[in-house]
Amino acid sequence: MAKITIKTQAIVLHTIKYGDSSLVVKMLTKEEGIQSFMVKGVFGKKSKMKAALFQNMTLLDIVAEIGNNSLGFIKEVTLSHYYKSISTDIKKATIILFISELLSKSITESETDTLLFEYVYNSLIWLDDATSDYVNFPIEFALKLSKYLGFYPNFDTYNEGSCFNLLDGNFKKNLNDIYQIDQDISKKLYVAAIQELIDTQHIDNISDSFYSPSFRLTNSDRRMLLDVIVSYYKLHTESIREIKSLEVLRTIF
Repeated sequence: MAKITIKTQAIVLHTIKYGDSSLVVKMLTKEEGIQSFMVKGVFGKKSKMKAALFQNMTLLDIVAEIGNNSLGFIKEVTLSHYYKSISTDIKKATIILFISELLSKSITESETDTLLFEYVYNSLIWLDDATSDYVNFPIEFALKLSKYLGFYPNFDTYNEGSCFNLLDGNFKKNLNDIYQIDQDISKKLYVAAIQELIDTQHIDNISDSFYSPSFRLTNSDRRMLLDVIVSYYKLHTESIREIKSLEVLRTIF
């Protein structure tokens, strides 16, 4: 692939320090999917690209050069959206840590997926704007993300008393299968998904309304659902062996 210059919105997924003054930055871009860039001199006093711009889940506008199967090069970068609360709210910051790791490990293809990008972008803005009722965000975000990744559970198979099967994503009668979860948490998973569908059914822009304050879970419920969802991702995404930030996220519930 010849080198090309792109102008696109981008979401920072992961950064690694390279040498004394540079970063390797993995981003989800609107125009070119997953891309990695070398950003030099970000820790220098005279640098135009400061390291603070490349914190996890920062929303950017970039002009960059990509191609030749090598790291891209960012020519220009500006903030696309300035977070008002995510950087100062410890609960939101912890949620962002989890979302960042989930995205970084589950999205591996570089193909363009504009709908996926817009889903993540708008969801982050929703979280930043939310003043309450965002505690279910990680659960509903991860559930809907699985739609874009191609392994959304088949909630049409749910019947009262059925159990969710992690391996094939269907609800079945209790067969004591090692991949089944119990009836109670299966029902809560189903209700979480149905609530998400109700919230977004007639909404063109998901940043307008995404998570319903009417859907109530106990802290214990949230922890169990998060464990179920992460287990489901592990079975359906080869690149995920563990989500290290899950344990940190559990502490805020």
